[in-house]
Amino acid sequence: MEYTQNIPWYKNDYLNYPFRKEESLHYVFYFQKDSLSEKDIKEIIKLKEEHYLKILSFLELDNNRKINYYIYPSIKEKSLLMGDDSPGNAIWEELENNNPNKFEIHVVYNEKCKFIGEHEDTHLLSLPWGLSIYLFCEGLAQYMENVFLNKDLHSAAKELMERKKLYSIEFLCDNNNWEHVEPTIIYPQAGSFAKFIIEKYGKDKFGELYRNTSRHFETSKNLSEIERIYDKTINQLEQEWLDHKL
Repeated sequence: MEYTQNIPWYKNDYLNYPFRKEESLHYVFYFQKDSLSEKDIKEIIKLKEEHYLKILSFLELDNNRKINYYIYPSIKEKSLLMGDDSPGNAIWEELENNNPNKFEIHVVYNEKCKFIGEHEDTHLLSLPWGLSIYLFCEGLAQYMENVFLNKDLHSAAKELMERKKLYSIEFLCDNNNWEHVEPTIIYPQAGSFAKFIIEKYGKDKFGELYRNTSRHFETSKNLSEIERIYDKTINQLEQEWLDHKL
């Protein structure tokens, strides 16, 4: 199945920037001269190689393509060179037969924001599973990090629940609704929910869920796939999550 990444803001000015370059076994790192990332590059390489092996071990997948990993000293600089004003992105642009057109990660790294966790790598390395709905794509990526803003996923979600900030899980099953959500809510919520169903029902069942739900499907079809795989509606799974983990 073919997918095109929805990144209207994307630009590739970074390709003409004179980055410094360091290559490791599974990555090619690009960073600016005299930046904190240049100072810390050996530690960054060690950490990212650990993340890479951790993610592929969980996914039980192989990968024979290096990740181009671009590191910026600020969101302003990142936005100027590649177009997005968030701390991190995975760029693959087009996906056909599990073969992405690009294989890149763009992150911010400075004293206040070191966005070099497992999240974006998970987006790229899980592409052979296909592209599920945002709830499970972001949930899996957050699960691999296992924290949100240095808080345990379940603890972060519980705080949101107590403040009555959580969205309905069924609401989050519709990708169109993600245009109107708060990132500081949906990432810990999706991560906590994914963690719960993975740990309660197993990784294999989650993999089946991920492969059999799709951004190309109507929400009703995705909901029916969830019910088929777990023999429970999304609302029943949500209630289990709220009762047992929050």
